Amino acid sequence: MILRLYILLPVLAVVLFLYGAIVNIGYIEENRCRMTYMFEHPQYTRLPVKGNERFPKYGLYAYSEGYITQRVQQRIFTGAPVLFVPGSGGSYKQVRSLASVALRKGIDNNWQTHLDYFSVDLNEELSGVYGGFLQDQTEFLELCIQEIVRLYGARGRTIRMFIVGHSVGGKLAQAVVAQPGTRANIGRHVAGIVTLSAPVDKPVALLDHYHQSFYDRIEQTWRTNRSVESVLKPSQSKASLDDILFVTIGGGIRDIIVHDGLTSSRYADLHAMTHNIPNVWLSVDHLCAMWCLQFVLVMNRFLFSMVVPQGRGNFGFVEGKHIQLDKATRFLSQPFAGSLDDDDDAHVPVGKGKELLLVQHNPEQEEWIEDIRRSFTERHRAGLDRTRVQMIRLVPDKVAHRFLRVEVINSEQSNWLSGCAAVEIHGNSRMCLKAVSLANYTLPVPSSKFDRFGALLDMHELKRNNPTWTHVLVKIPRTNKPVQFSVDIFNPDERMMNLTMPYWFDYRAHTILHDASPDDSFYRINIHGMAYTYQTIALDLTAISCGGVKGTVVVKVRVPWATGYDRYAFHEELNQTTVYIYPPIQKPPGGEDEAEEVPIQLDVHLTPGCKYRIRYAQSLRVTIARIVQQHLVLMPAHCIALLLLAFKDQLSQTAHNDPAFVVGKLRSSLTKPGPLVMLLATSSLIAKFLTLFKSIPPVELLATPLVVSILIHLASLGVLVIATLGLWGAIAFCANFAHKIILRLIALPIPVMSSTFLSCIHKFPLAIAVLLIAIALTACGGVSLLCAAAVYFVLLSKAYEDYLENFVFHTARKIASRLFGAREQSERDGKRGRRRRRPANETGDELMVINFHLPLFFLVIMLGLLNVPSVITWAKNYHYANTLQPDPSLVPALIVLVCLAVLWQLNTPRNVYGYELLAALLVIVAFVSVLYCQVHVYRLNYSIGLVFLAITVHQIIAPKRRDVEMVDVAEEKEPDGMVEQADQESEDDKKGN
Repeated sequence: MILRLYILLPVLAVVLFLYGAIVNIGYIEENRCRMTYMFEHPQYTRLPVKGNERFPKYGLYAYSEGYITQRVQQRIFTGAPVLFVPGSGGSYKQVRSLASVALRKGIDNNWQTHLDYFSVDLNEELSGVYGGFLQDQTEFLELCIQEIVRLYGARGRTIRMFIVGHSVGGKLAQAVVAQPGTRANIGRHVAGIVTLSAPVDKPVALLDHYHQSFYDRIEQTWRTNRSVESVLKPSQSKASLDDILFVTIGGGIRDIIVHDGLTSSRYADLHAMTHNIPNVWLSVDHLCAMWCLQFVLVMNRFLFSMVVPQGRGNFGFVEGKHIQLDKATRFLSQPFAGSLDDDDDAHVPVGKGKELLLVQHNPEQEEWIEDIRRSFTERHRAGLDRTRVQMIRLVPDKVAHRFLRVEVINSEQSNWLSGCAAVEIHGNSRMCLKAVSLANYTLPVPSSKFDRFGALLDMHELKRNNPTWTHVLVKIPRTNKPVQFSVDIFNPDERMMNLTMPYWFDYRAHTILHDASPDDSFYRINIHGMAYTYQTIALDLTAISCGGVKGTVVVKVRVPWATGYDRYAFHEELNQTTVYIYPPIQKPPGGEDEAEEVPIQLDVHLTPGCKYRIRYAQSLRVTIARIVQQHLVLMPAHCIALLLLAFKDQLSQTAHNDPAFVVGKLRSSLTKPGPLVMLLATSSLIAKFLTLFKSIPPVELLATPLVVSILIHLASLGVLVIATLGLWGAIAFCANFAHKIILRLIALPIPVMSSTFLSCIHKFPLAIAVLLIAIALTACGGVSLLCAAAVYFVLLSKAYEDYLENFVFHTARKIASRLFGAREQSERDGKRGRRRRRPANETGDELMVINFHLPLFFLVIMLGLLNVPSVITWAKNYHYANTLQPDPSLVPALIVLVCLAVLWQLNTPRNVYGYELLAALLVIVAFVSVLYCQVHVYRLNYSIGLVFLAITVHQIIAPKRRDVEMVDVAEEKEPDGMVEQADQESEDDKKGN
């Protein structure tokens, strides 16, 4: 019973992983992006690039619409240049949304300022999973930059451009300024780099060593020529890449390809997530980042804000990185509200170079009102006919008047919040003619319908810093739009709630607020104990009752150790809202005291007039989804490690002195808990032990929690068990069907030739292996590996057919002996049992052959799957070159195919010594796979190649097991038929030797 339950655990883990994948695809958060539309048909004009003959499959295009196309075809460019670089599998036409909005804005302002968008065609190559073309793409991108410089230089202009790179295109943009020998030349033409959903410092998966060397080269160059700090100290000299503005932008939880933690860089001047960018406020998926209207508008506003005139009718980007960074902070981060340039404001210097912004008041045109209520909301649906100034008294001695949460909707003045000493008298009211702006305390609040701003003030601290102040002022100018403002004064201890992250097995719902007051508009929730990226809490906010208003909830999530990852989640006109809380990057290691000091903070902004109930629970669905998203790439290493440990168990069934070698069953070895427990218990200990030796290469120290590691192990084991059962079913019931499929794939014009070719696979496996090696050398190693897997299946199915024939014959002979000669047969069997030891595997040699080759077949399949990106790249570029160059799959394919040529030709497994040493080697390779190949997945190619090489050498040179005396006696006493069978076995042994 316990063993059956153990078998169910891996299957359950596979089901959980499938469920997490489904949740990732479309059940976490709805897509609220609006489409970007064009007014005219887009035109892409190809521009000749000097040196393009080296890269005939790449190209450079300029975007245009309508009559603008004629100017582009005449090579007339007067705007500030922006170069778009697509990502893995991306098209140059993906620039359409960004370029169309920018073009329409340029037409609307009569070309007072405009942008020129260019796009690079990289042949839609899958550079995210195949790194062999990354260097070629970088060199062509360099040629494109030089060509754009020449286009503008022909009109006597010196320009600096912005590069917008999506996905791997962002990494190419970072690489082009780090090109050796040309860095100074290219860098001076690049004003800034903006990456969209790009894996900047770490790739999503390292499937070949070209990716590794590409990232290492960029890291080394940027570390040498770029300061990590965005603001340099006065004594610190500038590096050559410090003048380039570097902005990284992530998509959030909807981006299932490049998750949050991969989108930031230590060299970035600014990092932002789309769900925290003002006027975007939502997460976007990997492709949506290029057409989401909310984000496209903000991105173009940011680029247009840096455009300055350069001569007559020409425009370029402003010089000075500090100015560009200020613009990026204003548009892409959480800036202070307002432009600080209103007509009624004046800057007054106040000591030590500081200056305060004063807000002028005109009491004849304003209505001054002081309200003694602590919490209230006022709505003016018809607008205001006079400017209103709401006065909020500063009360320094009362704890209940310490914090102020104020929010305004549709206020048309940026400096709507200020503070002053109300000592002047106008009519029956106190007032002040000048007030100091508190715009640096205000922030925009997410809303899809209104201009909404809010502020949270510590009025006691404000009073201590400004002892003469008496009031905080909320100024709302006259308007015809509906206006609303709310004031909430409270004791922070009454609005602060603390909760602890539940244990991994606790999914109960907990209520932390039963019935909030309708006047309460703000709560702060501190979450302790949440440190890992997979941990997720579902926060449920339910509006119990609303007094004639529609509920709107805004939750700001702040993770103290993740700079730039603050997140706004807002839901409008919903009675029930669920917000998922998770840390985007793992908490740095620290003590328990530090964990208590920096909890994750949630600022919950509720709709005044509504009563809310707040509950929370650990979310299983999002937790599993994030584990799948971030740790799926680790599964190949665990699958191969568990398969090698199971293979080791298969080879360990025979005692050292036993003359007959026996191979165990793969399914039985996989379902034993020993290999799994050994891998879990000792891998982390071995990793810590190996770090003590400097001569040993550093292991991949992954801070993966034990729960996640167990789930990954179980899911990997479940995949192997299900695949083993499926393969046995395919061999047992679908062998004939598989033969027909292979005949179809061969598709020779003459059926007889197809059948002959299939029979050659059975009779001449060495010739087929040589053909596969030729395919690897002339086409692609991955293609030959997939073909080798198909041939291997044919050989296994043929071995199973032979086993069935012998099994039926042996069963029929047994029945006949029982019916017609049971006594004589039993006597003969008794004599043979005394004189000759039968093999421990009673099912026959053919089944033992299948048991031996089944794990090898799985290794071939895994090797082929690991190199599928090379196969796809070879197929996409076949009309450019018949052979894939460079081919990361070639070396492991040649190693495995040469070994298969020997193993297929020999009568394997041979009855030889040395399987104990081979089993020990399999254990070592299994642990190496877990310690060194989880992140660097491409290293698994060489682990599998080493296993095949060791098995092949062992089968060739190992001494044979045999008991000569027993075999001779058996030959003398057995009947003629059995002697003939023994002779046949002897001949087979000679052939094997």
